[in-house]
Parts: sequence; C-alpha cells; structure tokens
Amino acid sequence: MGREPKIASPGAQSPEILAITPDYCLTRARRMWPALYRDAFAQERSVAGRFLVVWLRVAPDADRRLGVVTSRRTLPSAVSRNRARRLLREAFRLNRGNLRPDVDILLLARGRIEHVQRQDVEADLRTTCRRAGIWREAPC
Repeated sequence: MGREPKIASPGAQSPEILAITPDYCLTRARRMWPALYRDAFAQERSVAGRFLVVWLRVAPDADRRLGVVTSRRTLPSAVSRNRARRLLREAFRLNRGNLRPDVDILLLARGRIEHVQRQDVEADLRTTCRRAGIWREAPC
C-alpha cells in the first residue's frame, strides 16, 4: 500500500502558460524595509490622491517594492488601520505590473479611505500613479 503518484488535474495549467501570467504574490522581497522608507521620505517626491498619498523612491536598485503607512492620528481605530493596509496592499498587488520598474512606492493612507471599497482605492492608485508619471499601460 504505497503512496500513489499525484497526477495533475485536467484543468492544470502548463508551464508555458504559467510563465506568461503575471506574478501577483507580494513576498517579503517585494516589501520595503526601514532604510528604504527613509530614502523615500528623503527624496521628497509625493503625489496626493483622494484616499492615499504616493511617496516615490526612484533608484537603480528599486524594484517596484511596496511600503504602507497608516497612522493612528489619521485612522484612530486599529480595525480601520488594518483594513486600510489590506486595501492598499491589494490595490498595489493587482497593479504592480503597470508600474515603472525603477521605483519603489510608499503608500500613505488618508482618513477618507475608511469607508470606501477596494475598487475605489485601486482607481485612486492608478490615477495618482499616472499623475506621478510612474504608470505604464500593460502590454497586451
């Protein structure tokens, strides 16, 4: 009674298809660390949107990494701060492929983010990134 080998399901994707689909994972390597936060704030390049502020870190070693800031002053409730972080991470994760490869972005939540849906945050991120000049349309 040995273990039977696993057989791929009929709906499984081939390696060729997997190679061309965008990678939506937000791993530890794709997150900014404290020194990069300081660099982003030191460069003083920011663009404000309705629900978020985008701080840019443009550098040759940048690789579309993400940093998220939610302050207790802006969002007093821990629940609203956590929800804002989730919304910002998800909006970034879905649109990471459309950003220039030589930037890291730091997203700062504004108080208005508390009562909006993900689609609104995602649209605001797109608009703000276009105004910042880091948005590029994905190739078809």
